[in-house]
Amino acid sequence: MIGRLARGGQARLEMDLKPRSASAARARSAGSIEVDLQIWRAESFMIIQIYSMTSLADAVATANAGADLIGVVVGEQGLVPEAIDSRTAHEILEAIRPRARGVALSLSDDRDEICEMVDQVQPDILHIAAREIDPEDCVWIRTRVAPVRLLRAIAVRAGETITEVTAHQDCVDYLMLDSGAKGLPFRGVGGETHDWTVCRSVVELTHAPVILAGGLTADNVEQAIAAVKPWGVDSFTHTDIAGQRGKKDQARVRAFIAAALRGFAAVL
Repeated sequence: MIGRLARGGQARLEMDLKPRSASAARARSAGSIEVDLQIWRAESFMIIQIYSMTSLADAVATANAGADLIGVVVGEQGLVPEAIDSRTAHEILEAIRPRARGVALSLSDDRDEICEMVDQVQPDILHIAAREIDPEDCVWIRTRVAPVRLLRAIAVRAGETITEVTAHQDCVDYLMLDSGAKGLPFRGVGGETHDWTVCRSVVELTHAPVILAGGLTADNVEQAIAAVKPWGVDSFTHTDIAGQRGKKDQARVRAFIAAALRGFAAVL
């Protein structure tokens, strides 16, 4: 299961994978994706999260490619193309263990509904994106779903991001910096980049582990890691088959993971 994170920037994540050294990262980025399944604690950062799985086959292939965290969107179909029901989400997250750990994204703004989803899906991490969920809600939800860890999406907007990070950093286990979803009541899933200088300021400020998201691709993730130095990176739409959201292109998945590993190796 996900281990509790040490504060002060030394984030650790318990997973059934080998620790990544710089040399290991370079080796994997060169094409080696074999992973020995053993308990370990990863020093500091180098976490790769891939959303959003809608099938067992895509999820298992993505975990085998080297993703550390595998994400699913749980909710009513139609709100976003990737939304799946709780039963399917549970089956997907069971299938990827112990290769990777499972993240369940809720778009709901109802605390009880969110927690009921966690009970049904049993993820390792709960990802909350609804704007209406405030820090007090996060404290309540985090206590209610423990030992499941809590990831809070924060929209990157000039003049607002630091305030939100400061308000949330002590009531969650992880923060994810993402682009605001235009016209929608939640943050992220838009596939657009944002101001990485703001994200770097957040990483320097907060003691919470930060996952960088928002428009990351195999072409820009190395640059993003160099600029922000996050704990982890996330890909949602840009590892999909073109024009088929929720259907993963495994060539794009492997390319993203390889590029991310090169980026992390360069800043170690």
